[in-house]
Amino acid sequence: MTESEIISLLPPFLRNSVTYSVIITDLEGKYIYVNDLFKERFAFLGVDFIGKPVEIAIHPGDLEDCSAIVQKCFQYPDQAFPIEIRKPSNNENEFHWTHWEFSMFKDAAGNPAGILCLGHDITAGKRSAAQIVDQNERLKQITWQQSHELRRHVVNIMGLYNIIKFDAHLSEEEKTEHLETLLKETKELDLTIHSIVASSIG
Repeated sequence: MTESEIISLLPPFLRNSVTYSVIITDLEGKYIYVNDLFKERFAFLGVDFIGKPVEIAIHPGDLEDCSAIVQKCFQYPDQAFPIEIRKPSNNENEFHWTHWEFSMFKDAAGNPAGILCLGHDITAGKRSAAQIVDQNERLKQITWQQSHELRRHVVNIMGLYNIIKFDAHLSEEEKTEHLETLLKETKELDLTIHSIVASSIG
């Protein structure tokens, strides 16, 4: 199909969308149409998408899932199927999370002509979820510190206090030694508390 034929079959709101990337592939998985938003978002790839395989803008780990969704489009040509796909970013160590719906694209006669894909970026949401997981892990660590680290110091301090107060047979030297240990435990307790506060803030 020519670009003009494809455009004639697409509603203007999809061609001009500022929210949804729109791509259409042929039946062999090559781009035959991309809207301006898609071009802008992935301009850093430095490629002209038309005629290129979809693999150039899909994370390799998601290709198998994409193929499975495409097969569903052939089996159920009047339905749309959702999929999350990782897309490249201009930072080599990162990628964009995107949500797409794939459906069969038909020509003017109603025959299968390719796959229509509508997508939008969900990276921010994928990041708030990772942050929540990180916060939960932090809370678990704080809970562990409270139940083990703090308790250990408290038990040691209480034990030393009781020895100093109630053991009448302690020499002055032994009392001094226990007081030094008591001071050491108190300082360690203070450091642990600071560590917990720093973890909860960070």
